Amino acid sequence: MTIRFPANSGTDMRRLFVLLLALLTLLVACDKDRTNAPDLVAFLQDNDGYGVTNTESGVHYTALPLSFESAASGEAVGEFYDKRVDYRVTYHKIPGASPDDYLVDSEMGVWYADATVAAPVPAALTPTALLVCEEGAVSVEVLRLVPATHAAAIDEALTLWFEGVATVKPEAAATLLRGVKLVSAELPGIYYCFSFGTWGEDAYFFDPVSGRVVAVPPSLAAYFTNTQS
Repeated sequence: MTIRFPANSGTDMRRLFVLLLALLTLLVACDKDRTNAPDLVAFLQDNDGYGVTNTESGVHYTALPLSFESAASGEAVGEFYDKRVDYRVTYHKIPGASPDDYLVDSEMGVWYADATVAAPVPAALTPTALLVCEEGAVSVEVLRLVPATHAAAIDEALTLWFEGVATVKPEAAATLLRGVKLVSAELPGIYYCFSFGTWGEDAYFFDPVSGRVVAVPPSLAAYFTNTQS
């Protein structure tokens, strides 16, 4: 596009016009940036926020409970953007899992394709490892329990967590906190998670979301405090 100025237009007016044109170009570029990136498929979010649909494939995904966590986040495949409130969520592949079955979003939520995949039942998962981690800005694995050498401890821990009698943990700050991540044959790249903590001599498994709490005996707690290998 060629801009022609009248012969009698002043230098200041020309500079002002150039600045206005530059500002307009910047605003258009910003507006384009707020829409879906051209290489990402648009995702449509359900009204309740617990489901999304890939508008290209038609696959509908439902959110898993917050106790499920992706081990890593891979290539971005789609995006939901609400222009009204400038809210954006990107959906990524989970390494080791098919994107037709599972995705993880940019807020670390895990989603499953409800038409083809059954919602996982944590108690029915086949453990291949139980990770004991320090939870902070970054999750750091401090101990890995595997069936080959820790079958009894894994079975005791999971039976206690899923079937043990619920109790109440102390309201005071914990002496020690650890994350527990179940690695399973059925969910490659996805962990089922709960927590472990000690309050003085007492230890508990707990889920801060559901509120479930079970007491952990000292012999089993030793694995999670890293005093038993």
